[in-house]
Amino acid sequence: MATRGRPRRAEADAEILQAALAMLRAGGYRELSLDEVARRAGTAKSSIYRRWSSKAALAAEIVRREVPAPEGDDLVQAFDALLNGSMGGVVASLIGEAQESAETRAIVLDLLAPYRHAGDDLLGGILFRRLLSQ
Repeated sequence: MATRGRPRRAEADAEILQAALAMLRAGGYRELSLDEVARRAGTAKSSIYRRWSSKAALAAEIVRREVPAPEGDDLVQAFDALLNGSMGGVVASLIGEAQESAETRAIVLDLLAPYRHAGDDLLGGILFRRLLSQ
């Protein structure tokens, strides 16, 4: 079965992720603009949406790539590193947006799922400090 439109460029994923990561590092989640990511990546915004359903989905993908998945039993330390590391602000912004968007809530729950085996009681204090200390 023939597909419609131009074939996907294999390099586009990496270019989109690189452009979005640079924007997240420079200005955080609020400054992430899919129009600007598309411009920097040399692609159309529709190419981003074919790969990621939303700005939140793209940001979560970058967090997954930038922060190693938790290993072993020390999920609390890994969660602390996630929230207080280089992508902590992005995660905090996603959590904030999740309060008003069911789609973002699902993305955040999926992103945080590996850590939740430590128990919400143990993770709650870390989350509370991160969200309210800044």
